[in-house]
Amino acid sequence: MFRKLLSSSAMRIMVSKGRASLRHMEKASFDPEAENLKLLKKIIDENKNTEYGRLHNFGDIKSPEDFRRNVPVSGYEDYAPYIERIKNGEKNVLVSSPILGFSRTSGSSGVPKYIPATAASLDAYVKYTWTRALALGAEYLEKQGGKYKPGRGVFLSPATNECLPNGMICSNIAEIGARQYGRFYPFILTVPGANLFDVHDGDYVYNIYRFALQDEDASFIFSVFFSINVSQVAYLKNNWRLIVDDIEKGTIDESVKMKPELRAYLEKRIKPMPERARYLREQFEKGFDGTLFKRIWQNMTVISGIGNASFKPSADYIRSLSEGIPLDFSIYGASEALVAACCELGNTDMQLLTDSCYYEFIPYGDESGEVLGIGDLVEGGKYEILITNQAGLYRYRLKDVLEVKGFRNKCPLISFVFRKGQMFNIAGEKFSEEDARNTIEMISKAHGVTVENWLFYQDDSVLPNRYVLLYEDENGIDLGEYIDEIEDYMGQCNKRYPSQREKGFISRLAVKKQQPGTHKLWAEKCVSQGASAAQIKPVHSLDNEEKKEFFLKRIQ
Repeated sequence: MFRKLLSSSAMRIMVSKGRASLRHMEKASFDPEAENLKLLKKIIDENKNTEYGRLHNFGDIKSPEDFRRNVPVSGYEDYAPYIERIKNGEKNVLVSSPILGFSRTSGSSGVPKYIPATAASLDAYVKYTWTRALALGAEYLEKQGGKYKPGRGVFLSPATNECLPNGMICSNIAEIGARQYGRFYPFILTVPGANLFDVHDGDYVYNIYRFALQDEDASFIFSVFFSINVSQVAYLKNNWRLIVDDIEKGTIDESVKMKPELRAYLEKRIKPMPERARYLREQFEKGFDGTLFKRIWQNMTVISGIGNASFKPSADYIRSLSEGIPLDFSIYGASEALVAACCELGNTDMQLLTDSCYYEFIPYGDESGEVLGIGDLVEGGKYEILITNQAGLYRYRLKDVLEVKGFRNKCPLISFVFRKGQMFNIAGEKFSEEDARNTIEMISKAHGVTVENWLFYQDDSVLPNRYVLLYEDENGIDLGEYIDEIEDYMGQCNKRYPSQREKGFISRLAVKKQQPGTHKLWAEKCVSQGASAAQIKPVHSLDNEEKKEFFLKRIQ
C-alpha cells in the first residue's frame, strides 16, 4: 500500500510538471523569436571559452548576423574529430558543460555517429515527452467530465545499457533521456526495478508485457515510434496465453529466454495473481478489437508515440485497438536535439520548442543560400532546418525538411516532410519520400489495404532510368497489376513526373515483390550491428550501398 501511495504521488508530480511545460509552450508561442534569441545568447555566453568558441570568436557575437558570419553551417563530419577527443575524456572542447553520455546512431551511411548529451540538452526530453503527454491525457479526461487517476505507465522501448570503455553511457537518446528519472522507474513505470528492461537480457517484450498486464491501474503507454507498438501487439497476439498463465501462477515460464540473474531477480518480485489473470483471459478471448486496450487497462488515459509521416499506418493500426483512448503524436527530434512537440492530442502538427535549440531555416529548393529565422517562416512553406543545440553542435544541418502547417499565436506548428537525400531525381522531377508515401497511401485507400513494408529505388540498369517499387505482399494483393494506376498517383503527388515520363526521360515504373519478412530482417540486422531498436525507421529508399545489397538480394 505504501508503494502504491508513493507511485500515486510520483505520477501526480509528473502530471504537474507536464502541465507546467504546456503552460510554458503556450507562453512561448506569443514571442518565440525573443525566447529563441535569449537561448542563443545563453549558448554563446556559456561556451565562448571552449576551444570551439575561441576558434569562432564567440566573444564577439552580439547578434544573429554576427553568429552567421562567425560560425559556418556544419555537419557531423565537422565535429567528428572533436567528439573523438571528448570520448577520450577531454573537456571544454565543444561545450563547457559536463557530457553525461553519447547518443549513438547508425548514421545515414552506416557509420556510427556519437552525439554528446548534456543536462541542458536532455532537459527538453524530460519536460516534453512523458510529462507533457500525461498532462495532455489528464486534461482531455477532465474535459470529458472524468477525473484523472494516477497510475504507472508502460514504456515499450528497451534499454541497451551500453557504455564506452571509460564507463560513459552510449545508447539512444530516448534511453539517455529516460535515465534522468533513474530510481523513480518503479514508481512511474511498470518495470519492477530501477532499470529499464535491457534488449540483451533475453525476451524483453515478454518482460514488458509480463509486468504491464498485471498492473490494472496502468495509465499510459509510451514508445518512440508507433511501429514499435505494432510489432509488440503482434507478439501479444501470439503469446498472451503464456503471459497470462505466468501472471496466474506467479511464475516465469522456462521457455522464456532470460539471463539467469535477471530471472532470479524478477522471480523474487512476483506473486500469483489469479483474479487478474482470470480477468485478462476473459478480455483476450473477446478478441483484438477496438476496445482491447481499454478493456485490459480501464485506467488508460493516453497512448503516445511518433505516428506521422512514415509511421502513419502504424498509428492508424494502434488507433483501431484503442477506442476511447486519445493518441498523442509525441515529438519531433533526432539524436542531436528535441525540436518540436504536440500541444494537442490527435493532432500531428507540433509546436517548435524555442527553449530547446536555436533555429535557422533554409527555404527548400532555394539555391540562393538565404537563411531565415523563426519570424520569417510562412504557412505552407517547406524548409531545411539548422539547429544550434545545448551540447556543442552549432548551425548543424539535420538534413530534415519541415513544413509549416500553421501557427500557434506566433510560433510555427511544423510537420516532418522528408529527410534530404531520401529522394530521387532521374530527370529533374525531385521525387521525394513524401511523394512516395502519398502515392502508397492513395493506392492503399483505393483498394482497401495497408501496404506497410515498401520502398522505391532508382533502377539505372535500364535507359532511361526508371523507378521500382518493392513491397511485401501482406494483403494478398498484386500491385504489379496496377502499375498504370500507381504511376497516375505518382503524377498527382509530383507534378513533374508525368511530363518527364511523356518526354521519355523516365521509363515506365516497375513493381516487384520483396521476400516476406525482408524489412523485419533488416531491422534485426541493424540491431545486431549495435543500433537501438528504438532508432530503426522504415526503409523507404535505398540511399546507401548496404541497403541496396540487402534489399535487392531479396526480390522474389
